[in-house]
This record gives sequence, structure tokens and C-alpha cells, in this order.
Amino acid sequence: MKENDKFEEIFKQNEKRIYYHMHKLGIRDPLGDFYAEGLFAMWTAHQKYEPNKGPFATYFNYTIRNRLIDLI
Repeated sequence: MKENDKFEEIFKQNEKRIYYHMHKLGIRDPLGDFYAEGLFAMWTAHQKYEPNKGPFATYFNYTIRNRLIDLI
């Protein structure tokens, strides 16, 4: 499986995490800028993830949430 195919599958399974964190942080995003940054954070987390450091979902949540907070 190619790296991009692998990320696409992970993206499909975890896209709602971006919306979840935007909602919890009270972010309104009519232009999609915050969503795009959340997606970039997910890509970054996917690239840097180290299995021996903890669960994948926890790392995704941490990375996406902190990226969105940085933009507020």
C-alpha cells in the first residue's frame, strides 16, 4: 500500500476529529481555514507518529487540538 493511500484511509476514519475539536473550541469556519489546518495537523501527526509512544488516536487528538488552539 502506498503512503498516500494509507493516509487517505486514515483520513476517512478520523476526519470527524477535526470537526469535533473545532466544535469544542467554538470555532466557526466559513472559509475552511481551520479545517485545512486541522487536516495539515493530521498529516503531520501521521508522518511523525511513533507507535511506542502511545495510541494513534490520542496523538491525533493532541496534535489537531493544539494546532487549532495556536491559530485562535
